[in-house]
Amino acid sequence: MPKTTKPVAPTQAALVQIYLTEQQLAARWAISVKTLQLWRTQGIGVKFCKLGRSVRYKLSEIEAYEAAQERASTSQQAAA
Repeated sequence: MPKTTKPVAPTQAALVQIYLTEQQLAARWAISVKTLQLWRTQGIGVKFCKLGRSVRYKLSEIEAYEAAQERASTSQQAAA
């Protein structure tokens, strides 16, 4: 007789969102913080959160943006 398993509730750790600072994202992408700041004013790049005076980038948004930038060739356009 097969053994049945009970559904497992997500752990609290699975519900926590991870955010990166400007400096962390700039280091991840090997660009300057000034470039990220310029992109924000122009509406370019990944979505961000403004918490008081601090800017944070949600890791899940960063990963989605990076995936959307993947190309098979230099002539291929970004996915919309």
